[in-house]
This record gives sequence, structure tokens and C-alpha cells, in this order.
Amino acid sequence: MLGSPMDSRTLETGFSLLTGGHSGRSRVLWITLLNTPREVVDIWDDHCPARPDRLQVVLVGDGLSVADTVPGPHVGVHTVDDPADLTTLGVRVLNALSAVEADDEDEAVDVCLRFDSLTPLSQYVSREGLGQFLHVLTTRLADAGVRSHFHLDPMAHDSQTVHALGSIFDTQVRVEDDGVSLTHR
Repeated sequence: MLGSPMDSRTLETGFSLLTGGHSGRSRVLWITLLNTPREVVDIWDDHCPARPDRLQVVLVGDGLSVADTVPGPHVGVHTVDDPADLTTLGVRVLNALSAVEADDEDEAVDVCLRFDSLTPLSQYVSREGLGQFLHVLTTRLADAGVRSHFHLDPMAHDSQTVHALGSIFDTQVRVEDDGVSLTHR
């Protein structure tokens, strides 16, 4: 999704992607370089009428407080101290995904992932390294049947970066002043 990750229109569009058209039980994996677990839950509560059955938060970067957690068994936190360590980030995401998917019941569960912004992550790794990471991650997510969306602020990147990273995804959602547009590859 192209748009400022914390802009209200972008947030609303992102939450409609996470929750729209899917009934029943839901599990969410939220990857963030921007918010603490408490802030993630507060943002969710401000935009959605009900919390998911399980919410796993992956905190990327040592500047976010793990101490700002949310009590209860339905919210888990995983950390990656070094944003440049994409290998550890990938492992933590897959571990968090396993925690979200783990269930004793046979009931269908909708699993989705929100990566709140690739823009700050791009400050720590090369465009090529980030592209390779995203290609591997999105392939694994698709194979697991996980709906996912990734935010990128197009105003913070040159057009080549926006195009290169955007080409990895099946659909680009652009949130602009005059509305929301979709581009499928």
C-alpha cells in the first residue's frame, strides 16, 4: 500500500484490507518499526470494532519498548533489535506466524499480516536486499494462505525504489488526495 502509514485514510484503507469481507475468526501478525505493542492495540481498537482472536506483534529496532506490553494471552510480542538483520526478522516473522496459526481446533481461521512501513526499514538495508527479503517473505506468506499488506511511503523514496518494491506485490493500493486506486500486476 502506498501512502503515509499513519495517515488516517491510509490506516482506514489498511484496516479494510485486514478485516473486510472476512467473517469468522481472525488472527493478525503486525510487524512494526513505528509502534509499541500497546500502541498497536490502541490503533486496532480505534479502527476496528473487535480485536482478532490472536495478535502477534513483531517489534523491529531497539528503540521500541517491549515493556509497553498488553496483558492477556491473546497478544504476543517478538523482537528484532537490529533492523538491518533481515535473516532474524524473517525468522521472527515465521515464528510469530506459527504462534498465530497454532490452534487445537479445526475451525477455519483467517490469518493476515500487516507490515506497517517498509520506509524506515529501507534506511537500514539496500533496496536489493529489501527486495529479496520481501520476495522470499511474500512467497512464504502466499504459500501459507496469509493475506498480507505492506506499507511504503512513496514520498520518501525515488520512483525507481517505489517501482522495484511495488513490483514484488500482486496489487498496489495507492491512497492519494483524490481517492484510492488499485493496480494489479
